[in-house]
Amino acid sequence: MKIKTLNLKAFGKFKNKTIDFKPGLNLIYGNNEAGKTTVQTFIQGMFFGFYKPYRKKKTYSTEYEKYLPWKQFDYSGSLIYEVDDREIRLERNFLRGKDSLKIFDNITGEDISDEFKYDGVIRQHLPLGKLGMTSGIYNNTINMRQLSSDTESGAQDEMRDSYLEMQNTSGIEMNFKGIAQWLEEKKKNIGRSGQSKSRVGAAIRERDELLLVLKEAEEAYAKVAENQEKITLYQKQMKRIEAENDYLTQESVVNRKKELLESYEKITELEKENSLLAEKIEVGEGYKDFNYKNLEGLKAIRGQSERFSDQMDYIEKQVSDSRENLKNIRKKEEAKRLTMGGHTWERINEDYDAFKKQQHCADEVKNKSNIVISVVSVILTLLGIGLTEMSFLSLLPIKQSLENSLLIFGLLLIVGGVIGSVFGVAETIKKRKIKQARILKPVQHDILKKYGVKDLESFETFYKKAARTQNELEQMKNEGELITVQLSRHQAGYEVLFEQRRSIMKELDNKLALYDVDSVEDYADGCEKAQRLEEMKIQFNGNLRLLKNLLETVNGGKTAGGNVVWKKASPKSDELLSLGKEIARLEGENSALTDGVGLPVEIRETIKSLDAQIDICDIEIKACNAVLEILGKIQKGCHLESAPELNDHIGGILEDITQRYKGVKIDEAMKVRVVNPSDGDFKNAEQLSAGTMDQVHFAFRYGMGDVINHEMPFILDEPFVRYDKLRKTQALKLLAGLSKKRQVILFTCDDDEENRLKALGATYHKIRL
Repeated sequence: MKIKTLNLKAFGKFKNKTIDFKPGLNLIYGNNEAGKTTVQTFIQGMFFGFYKPYRKKKTYSTEYEKYLPWKQFDYSGSLIYEVDDREIRLERNFLRGKDSLKIFDNITGEDISDEFKYDGVIRQHLPLGKLGMTSGIYNNTINMRQLSSDTESGAQDEMRDSYLEMQNTSGIEMNFKGIAQWLEEKKKNIGRSGQSKSRVGAAIRERDELLLVLKEAEEAYAKVAENQEKITLYQKQMKRIEAENDYLTQESVVNRKKELLESYEKITELEKENSLLAEKIEVGEGYKDFNYKNLEGLKAIRGQSERFSDQMDYIEKQVSDSRENLKNIRKKEEAKRLTMGGHTWERINEDYDAFKKQQHCADEVKNKSNIVISVVSVILTLLGIGLTEMSFLSLLPIKQSLENSLLIFGLLLIVGGVIGSVFGVAETIKKRKIKQARILKPVQHDILKKYGVKDLESFETFYKKAARTQNELEQMKNEGELITVQLSRHQAGYEVLFEQRRSIMKELDNKLALYDVDSVEDYADGCEKAQRLEEMKIQFNGNLRLLKNLLETVNGGKTAGGNVVWKKASPKSDELLSLGKEIARLEGENSALTDGVGLPVEIRETIKSLDAQIDICDIEIKACNAVLEILGKIQKGCHLESAPELNDHIGGILEDITQRYKGVKIDEAMKVRVVNPSDGDFKNAEQLSAGTMDQVHFAFRYGMGDVINHEMPFILDEPFVRYDKLRKTQALKLLAGLSKKRQVILFTCDDDEENRLKALGATYHKIRL
């Protein structure tokens, strides 16, 4: 596999930056802050995005915020790579909430995303899925970051499994990682008792709910049995009273007809009442499906929407405040820049340095003097004074005429010395004035005139004021940057809340549409009407039963013409009516008790079936754990068999680099230990010097990358910072040899790597950022 072209459309400091790579060794050169690490991170982001690995939900890594452009309207790029004689183009949008990846055939332009493995967590296809490359393995083998020796959490197991699967020579296809993932997925699907949406959790929840329903059903049917016993008793009493009435009817026909008339009036009253109830029930039938349980759910959804609205209002206020603060900072910056008279701090600083330099030169000229003339004048003066004193004091054994000559000569020396001193001072002053007039003063005068000041003291005051202003501008710039970052985070949070609220409002609207209401209040009003509907139905059914009993009591039948025939009149009709009402009430109560309640026998059968399902899930979980334990033992055994080969491979690479350390031991957790050649003891890589530790990890990554995946490019960012000259040369020699088999991308800010590659006679392609 070879990376051909990068297009950093909007990423970190880059905008519409294109970089072309060649097969073999690519040397990317750039000074500090030129963007080398940014380019390396861009390659990683194009392949994997900026998501934290080993998570059950999509979570962004720290690189997302670090390389987010200031202008957050665009955060995207593309990458073209070649694999299996096919050019593939990746186009990725990194922006949170709009993140996406499209994969194309770069020759035909066909969208081939569906040919690649799909990740359900980030909801994107994986460009390197076919190569078995994850972000964890990528960053811990073939992608070496600057001065990075740590192994990313979770990647050790992936590297170990990938290596063992490649080293499996038993002839049996044993995908340790795949089997373990399948078993863990199966356990996840089965779930635990606390997971309500899992198989076992749903079964346990349903069983517990049925146990409560069973308790209610048993209580309801127990009450029904009790009521039925009373109904049977009351019916026997009514039969006994009717038998007595057959005897009593012969005694008073008048009283019997009067009592029957009262019963008939009661019947008429009940029929009128039921007629009105029937009309009301028909009107209220549209609310029969309304219930308070659904109402609580609708209120919960509405409450959640209101909470999101409150959060959005808060974020909007934060955004407004931040923008106002940013606007005030920009106004203050503009006002501060005006105090500098339209001059930049860099230009003011340069002019100040130039002024001070000229001032120093002027001071040197002022300190210069005619030293030779001054020294000679002093000597002549001293000599003249000495001769004059000796002549006055007659200290010399010579004639008077000669003493007079010496006196005159001494006086002449004194006069000559004084004149020479005066002449030297005059010449020095003259020279200073000439230097100052010709060189120094015009330069200083131009600088003072440029800034509208008269002298050095005024210029010093202006310079100090400009320095304070520049510090304040820097502080305002930092405050503005901080507010800009806060604004971007507020905007991203607002978008997430907006989408969540819109989804919740859509769900609420859909639920309200099912019941043909416009609001939760309308649904609550419907629930009250539904409750009144149930009450009217109970009253209606009770009246029907009471009417039936009354008619059976007072009317034995009808004539062919439909006229009622009063066959009997009972002096105990009130007692019969009371018993009939009680029987009708009990039957109505029984109907209400059993309405919507399942039979306890059926519920017990369902609970028994759910218990069986739970037991089966428990057995499956234990079976999965047993297989995982066996797989762990098999993996450990495979590691013991393959460890010597891996140790020799990485140890050979480390020996080539260090010319000292050879023995390397890789344990089951992919931790590296080095054998000390002096005493044979094991040393962890962290116990070695910083440079040697880097070389151990370089050998580990080089060796693991070569074993696990020898197709991907080997990418390194300043890996040799702590190498000595010999070990750096050996490492570059290894990379030059590796570049003949696979693409190598080396980032550096130093010419030393290039010079050593030239000395080795290695072929490379240089790219300057």
